[in-house]
Amino acid sequence: MKTLNINSKRLNQTLSELGTIGSTSQGMQRLAFTQYDIEARDMTLSLMSGAGLNTRIDTAGNIIARKEGTSPDLAAIALGSHIDTVPNGGKYDGALGVIGAIEVAQILEDTQTKLRHPLEIVVFTNEEGTRFKRWLFGSRAMAGLLEPDDETAADEEGIPMSSRLGDIGGNMLQISKAPRGRSEIAAYFELHIEQGPELHQSGIPIGVVTGITGRWVYGVEIIGVANHAGTTPMHGRRDALVSASQLVLAVQSLASELEICRVGTVGNIQSYTNAANVIPGRISLGVEFRDVDMRCLAEADQEFHKIAKQIEQTEGVNITITRFENTESVQINQSMQNLVEQATDLTGLNYKHLPSGAGHDAQAMANITDAAMVFVPSVNGISHAPDEYSTPEDCANGAQVLLNLLMLADERV
Repeated sequence: MKTLNINSKRLNQTLSELGTIGSTSQGMQRLAFTQYDIEARDMTLSLMSGAGLNTRIDTAGNIIARKEGTSPDLAAIALGSHIDTVPNGGKYDGALGVIGAIEVAQILEDTQTKLRHPLEIVVFTNEEGTRFKRWLFGSRAMAGLLEPDDETAADEEGIPMSSRLGDIGGNMLQISKAPRGRSEIAAYFELHIEQGPELHQSGIPIGVVTGITGRWVYGVEIIGVANHAGTTPMHGRRDALVSASQLVLAVQSLASELEICRVGTVGNIQSYTNAANVIPGRISLGVEFRDVDMRCLAEADQEFHKIAKQIEQTEGVNITITRFENTESVQINQSMQNLVEQATDLTGLNYKHLPSGAGHDAQAMANITDAAMVFVPSVNGISHAPDEYSTPEDCANGAQVLLNLLMLADERV
């Protein structure tokens, strides 16, 4: 196998430049379909063209850049990630995978290296799912996993996602043309920051991902009785917020004490009276459970509903639980893990096997091809926050492993 080395200085400089688009004092605001997102897409399109790639945008708004191989009958090897961020997010989540992939293509261009397989680099649309609450949109579209709610999604102001998709070159009316299959994509590799503390705490520079978490997301509505806070005796109250508080603690207990699933989170809460002198009559919660083992999620779901029924009976409230998302976990094929191990060995770096607690585009792509992920450390395990950071050395290490992985796969896939 030909030995190639990424340009660390160029990689990190380009990553830093991308990080200026959407950067504010409160963190990154490069949400999908915003002007910042469009500017970042324009930047990546320019970088792709400079790396000798031919670019197009599919009906899901995914940017697809391609370099042909020497064997036209072979399917492409794809590299990719996303460039949209969460509100007040960080500069490395997704962005490293995209810029790392473009750096790989630039090295191939600089050295006039020809692969047997075509190479594709994909920037997926709306991975984070903010605003329209439909995450992994672009990768699920490519994998043929879209649901009816994806096509009719609208934001809180009633603006349909279909109108915003057109702003980035997509077309919801032709979204059925987005799916692809194994005959077109032989493998998919994604470089990403870990977004957790394991690699940073252990001092190990590379993570070999074993699986990607499943995620069940719920909307919960608790209806009690709003009443005067001063005149209503304690024993006669049907306080929706008290009941919601019990449910919040139950979610915490399911994961931390009972260890039914890996993590459980109540990420938002809304009181519809929201006044200190009114007993809350209606509360909404956003809840999620995550685990690589779907049986654990099913058990958490069952226990969650059971506890809600008990709270209803003891507190005299009505609780409605609606599951909005049901994302299946993905196990990374052992042969793909082995390739990542070998690619890391070529760099002389140590690696650690670990599952991904966050969802990724690879989760969807694994439904149509063999997928693998390379993790690099997140300093202090921080992600989805302004302090998200991975060192230039770690970013370069990850990109080098990605390049080695591509070269190995080109020989063996």
